[in-house]
Amino acid sequence: MFQFVLRRIAIFPLTLLIANFIGFAFAFASAPIVSSSDPYSLGTNKLPPILPEYFNYLKNIFNGDFGSTFTGEPVLENISRFGGASLGLIGIAMTLSIILGITLGRLAVRRSKNGVASWLTLTSTIGLALPSFYIAILLIAFFILITIYVMSTSTPPIPFQGFGWDAHLILPVLALVIQPTVKIAQVTAGLLSEEMEKQYVVAAMSFGHPFKKIKGKFAFRSILAPVVLTIAASLRIMIAELIIIERLFNWPGMGKLISTLLSRHSLSTDLLSPPMIAAVLTILVGVFLLIDFIATFLSRLIDPRLRAETELQFKGAAG
Repeated sequence: MFQFVLRRIAIFPLTLLIANFIGFAFAFASAPIVSSSDPYSLGTNKLPPILPEYFNYLKNIFNGDFGSTFTGEPVLENISRFGGASLGLIGIAMTLSIILGITLGRLAVRRSKNGVASWLTLTSTIGLALPSFYIAILLIAFFILITIYVMSTSTPPIPFQGFGWDAHLILPVLALVIQPTVKIAQVTAGLLSEEMEKQYVVAAMSFGHPFKKIKGKFAFRSILAPVVLTIAASLRIMIAELIIIERLFNWPGMGKLISTLLSRHSLSTDLLSPPMIAAVLTILVGVFLLIDFIATFLSRLIDPRLRAETELQFKGAAG
């Protein structure tokens, strides 16, 4: 287990450095695009060598200076402001997805039925077929129609644009929650249904142990590791979908920041800013690495069979 953790942590610095360089190089090489979109540009788009510029950027980072935007605001302050909004949105949506997904998955496995209940199969099929951005568009269209034709007012019952830790959360959270919830529920129910058919469950039930206790305590504990990995995969997808969801709902988070930095039509003064692009890409890669590390670590901590497989792999490699 220690070797596994050490190996995973060892790849973090190199991976983050590569991501940082790719982000910086992409924005640096795109400087002619930014200049061409400026009506006051004189058309001098010749770029200096990138490596000296990047090494100077790294030197500043080691001195605690992560650069500034084109407007003069420190990069870290800019990202922390947008990151807080995204973190709150993701935290609420993911917490609801985990609670609802596991609850629905466990409820779908019943003693009187073989396999998974049909209502979950139908719900999963529909939910997985609808990406979050499509759900967001449907929600916005639905509430616009309700506002115009039912309420006959200019004020919607639920705000679908703007920021706030109140009713503004309802629609973006709902758009993000549906697909991860049905995915977690589907995996939980499928694995739990298979687990309930194993010999130790049949033997426990023959001795008179309650079905709910076996399902909720022993069987669910056995499938917890793959459920954790499913939650991690759903979280990664949710983070990737923030770019579209936050733009649709005008939520001032990292997703909207990324779309603003990369879109020529955003009219942003920080369009393709090298320090900003490098920092944002590094943070995103770091978040994905951290999610993968925590999920894999927890799954091995929960399931001793996975720890045994890892130890055998290390012994085989050493031999």
